[in-house]
Formats: sequence, structure tokens, C-alpha cells
Amino acid sequence: MEVWKYRVLGSVAALLLLLAIVLPFTQTETKEASMADGALVGGIKDSPAGQDNDLHIVDLARYAVNEHNNKANALLEFENVVKVKQQVVAGTMYHITVQVNEGGAKKLYEAKVWEKQWENFKELKEFKPVEGGASA
Repeated sequence: MEVWKYRVLGSVAALLLLLAIVLPFTQTETKEASMADGALVGGIKDSPAGQDNDLHIVDLARYAVNEHNNKANALLEFENVVKVKQQVVAGTMYHITVQVNEGGAKKLYEAKVWEKQWENFKELKEFKPVEGGASA
């Protein structure tokens, strides 16, 4: 009877040792796979240089200003995209800093637009003034 206990304990110990050796390698591969292109899923990253002039980004920025105007009964006029960041979610969350004309004054706003291109879906999640957002 005692021999049986030692065999079970030995098998459990061998399994735990195997897991201790294999587990760190599987975690490393998973982490590297999730960081493809330098983007960690859920992490906010700067968009590639020149993307602020990308037509798709400009369209999203115009969409954000129009949606804000409709919801807030405002009259902001889109000027240009100043900065873009992206966050991978179920789709992409764009953090777009936009320059607008507000009653003759140029001001900066940050818009968060969630987009799932494969579903032809986009939604304005947030539109707020940038602190010290008056622009020269």
C-alpha cells in the first residue's frame, strides 16, 4: 500500500516539474504574438508618421465633429487633424486631436472614435476640449 502512495506522489512531482519548465516558454510565445507590430492589444500607441493626413483619419475626424455638432447643437467647423493615436479593441479606438474653428477662434478637441471596418461601424465615444486647447 505504501508503494502506491510513493508512485502517485512521484508522478505528481514529475508533472509539476514539467509544468514549471514548459509554462514560461508558452507565456513568452503568447506575449510575443500579442505584441506583433509593436502593438499590445488594448494598449494606446502613436499612429505612424503622416497618418494625420491620411484620408481615412480625416474622414473619421470630420465624422467626430459632425456627430458632436448634432448631439450638442454646436457649430464647430473642422480645420485639420493635429495628432492621432490608436488602441486595438474589438476594432480600433482612434484618439484624434482635432483643430476646429469655434466662432472665429481656433480650438483643440480630442475625439475618441470606435470603428469596426469589417462591420461598417463607427461611433463617437467622446469629444472634449483639450486642456489649454486654444491654438495659434
